[in-house]
Amino acid sequence: FIKNMYISGGYITRRLWFNTARNFGGKEKTLKVRINAIDTIEKITKSMKLVASSKMKFDMRLMDNGKKYGIDSIDTIFKSDLYMQRKMPSEPDRPKELLVPITTDKGLCGAINSGLLRFMRDYMGHDQERFSILCIGDKGANAMRKQYEKIFHEAVTNLNYPVNFGLSLALSDKIIRASKDHDSICIFYNKFINAITFKPTMIRLMTKRFHESMEFQRLYEMEKPDASTTVPALYEYYIATSLYHAQIQNAASEQCSRMVTMDNASKNAAELSKKLTLEYNKARQQSITIELCEIIS
Repeated sequence: FIKNMYISGGYITRRLWFNTARNFGGKEKTLKVRINAIDTIEKITKSMKLVASSKMKFDMRLMDNGKKYGIDSIDTIFKSDLYMQRKMPSEPDRPKELLVPITTDKGLCGAINSGLLRFMRDYMGHDQERFSILCIGDKGANAMRKQYEKIFHEAVTNLNYPVNFGLSLALSDKIIRASKDHDSICIFYNKFINAITFKPTMIRLMTKRFHESMEFQRLYEMEKPDASTTVPALYEYYIATSLYHAQIQNAASEQCSRMVTMDNASKNAAELSKKLTLEYNKARQQSITIELCEIIS
């Protein structure tokens, strides 16, 4: 920096004044602020990893406890019950389908939502007019509301954690009302495989027309059930049970993805902190060396 100028012997000469603290102290301060910020981020991501790990274990216990109430439970009832005789209605050439993707309300969980939506987009193909979308989860709703504006039906967001059957029962009522004019219901979710792996999956549910086509037969001396009350109740229970199973799987996959993502973020933050600390030490050593040279000279 130019401190001042003065005239000596008729010529203008410049006297340079080096402000060491200004040249190098600013860089050191900036690096120190960045290091502190990254160390704080590392602590946060480590805490989030531990929380996600704890929640994942809880969701895994829910999955184990709810296995007998899984997707195949009510279907087994329909196939084995002596009171019911099924007649599958014929499907049209271009069936109208209600798609129900289950996404997360919170972020920082890796590519779990984008992978599921990509899987659903591949399933839809180019013939999108025969589909309707009822999205569960804020992240998926934000991504699909603009992309599929014409076929986007409704979004259900800000759901309570943990997943419970009462919530699935309430959501099943929305799905049943939204699928009145549809031929099938497809639920998209992330299937939990192990602590570090999950897989986008789709299950196709039986239609309401299928349940309405059930015929009750009387065997032995048993009383014939009332079809007007039994069939709707079974259908609602079937949708709720299938949805509950998918939600538990997706919740465990979410915590699995968040745990892995936060672990990677913690490692990256630690590595970046080491690099910045090395750069900070180099800058500090450089400023000390220059100060010593000025003192000696």
